[in-house]
Amino acid sequence: MRYARAIALGLAVAGSMCAAQSIQPAAAPTPKAAPAADPPTIKFDVVSIKPCEELDWHGKITDMPGDGDYLHIQCQPVTRLVNFAFSDLGPYQLKNEPEWVGTEPYDFRAKVAPGDIATWQKMSLATKRLMGRAMLADALNLKMHIEQQSRPIYALVVGKDGPKMTVHQPGADDPPVAAGASVHAEVHWLSRDQVSYSNASMADLAVGLSARLDRTVVNQTGLTGRYDFTEDYLPYPSYDPKSPDSDSSEIPAILDGVKSLGLKLEPAKANTSVIVIDHIDRPQAN
Repeated sequence: MRYARAIALGLAVAGSMCAAQSIQPAAAPTPKAAPAADPPTIKFDVVSIKPCEELDWHGKITDMPGDGDYLHIQCQPVTRLVNFAFSDLGPYQLKNEPEWVGTEPYDFRAKVAPGDIATWQKMSLATKRLMGRAMLADALNLKMHIEQQSRPIYALVVGKDGPKMTVHQPGADDPPVAAGASVHAEVHWLSRDQVSYSNASMADLAVGLSARLDRTVVNQTGLTGRYDFTEDYLPYPSYDPKSPDSDSSEIPAILDGVKSLGLKLEPAKANTSVIVIDHIDRPQAN
């Protein structure tokens, strides 16, 4: 099976691919910096990392319910955990990572101690990401530094006829959210190509598109609501310019498929963070 090296956000698409698409560059958007997160006062109490036989593209890949006590990332490469921990940086890419970081799938489970559950449930998503960074340092001995570069990106904008998504209406099935806690989208893979979003922001969609396009997607829609929608062409095995069997034919179809949501993707450039991996240990089953 051809795994997607680009599960982590922001791996740049080769310039030759851009030429093949014949898309004119758009004006460069200015990504908004995420507000500084409060440092976490707790750590994960139990961390389990187990190898999977193959990448899991079906169902809920990342599970972190607002009323729960855990983070679960199901059968994904280490890049998916890195994405969780560092996506508050805005557009970024990985550099100098070992090949296995983007190809070998693992099941990640991390739980907080019973006495820390209330703190976890009230914690902002940005602070939970900092806990993810601490977990990477502790469990995989991650050492890294961050550089800045101007790189190609996609800007996610509203199409000329406006958005074509259903505004999310809270229902009885929505999990309770503690006061001050962040809200997470429900993302379910229906097939290899089709994904369903519930209670999703446009930032959530930008994250999913980034992972499939090998290029960072920045939300420039100006839409602040949360929506329910299904994306009918978002193939999980995304284009990988480093793979000998890579095929860019899916990329134009993804760009076209976003139009069904009343949105479009415009190529641009922006200053992005480059996370340079200085050292990381291969996970050992525990």
